[in-house]
Amino acid sequence: MQSLVLTQDGLQLADTPRPALMPGSVRIEVRSVGICSTDIAIWKGDYDVKLPLVLGHEIAGVIHESSVPDLKIGMPVTTEVDVPCGRCWYCRHNQPAFCSEKEILGITTDGGLAEYLSVPAELVHPLPEGIDITNGIFVEPLASAIKTYEKAPAKHDEPIVIIGSGKLGLLVAQVYDAYGANVIVVDNNRWQLGLVRQLGIPNTVNAATPNWKKEVLKLTTDVGPRVVIESTSNASGIDMALDLVRDGGIIGLTSIHGEDYLFNPSHLVEREITMFGNSSGPYAKAVDMLAKGRIEVKRLITKEFRLEEGAKAFEYAAEPNTTKVVINI
Repeated sequence: MQSLVLTQDGLQLADTPRPALMPGSVRIEVRSVGICSTDIAIWKGDYDVKLPLVLGHEIAGVIHESSVPDLKIGMPVTTEVDVPCGRCWYCRHNQPAFCSEKEILGITTDGGLAEYLSVPAELVHPLPEGIDITNGIFVEPLASAIKTYEKAPAKHDEPIVIIGSGKLGLLVAQVYDAYGANVIVVDNNRWQLGLVRQLGIPNTVNAATPNWKKEVLKLTTDVGPRVVIESTSNASGIDMALDLVRDGGIIGLTSIHGEDYLFNPSHLVEREITMFGNSSGPYAKAVDMLAKGRIEVKRLITKEFRLEEGAKAFEYAAEPNTTKVVINI
């Protein structure tokens, strides 16, 4: 089968063995894979992985072969990316996301940028008829966005701030908006902020302007937001979050930064700020939100490429005015 493999020399299209169908697993015929900020960080060398590696963890396709009766050939599906061991303390206590021995598709083990992928059946989620297969690539990041909201829920009409209007920031913003929060998106990219408004979220603040902080404070009763979600993949986004959040507030970190960040933890203590991270979420809820049309994802796709154009796709995805780049197999 054809796979897009990251080596020390960059991305290369290569013939690789078709993955075996193990008992209790399914083989997915991959149709679409989304490129996310983690993929770009790995491609650039900012995130350490063992090479060679097939990238891609935002995956949608159809069942090619199945060893379980509920998942039938031809069924449109997506898959979770964490493959837990099932034996460690976390797995035994129903917390597989924290499994100490887990494999992560596209990060610690080969991912979806290939014609076929085999995964344990319990990780697979069917896509209802209302979800286009390509849109299935958004289930993984949307699940993470939903979990972010669950960790820091907002009251109806409460002003909350999302820093960053990339793909994940747009999904987080839409989730908070769907649950009734008054969402304010802060970024220095005018094109992306325009997309935010097209998605029906009117409150945007351009961080490239001199008075951006005053504008945010004006929208948050002059004391700053109680909830700030940082979604930039840049250390400067964390600085902004700490600068904006009110005393006693909450900061959620949703993106992989690929760099060290130094700050004085006394500031968290003195201001009683809660900071949390999040990298996974409830896939079933994400599928349901997509199926019911509560989240708009089609507009988030900037451009689509074929597998043989993979290197070009990554170069394009790294440009500033792109939201979601998709590789179709």
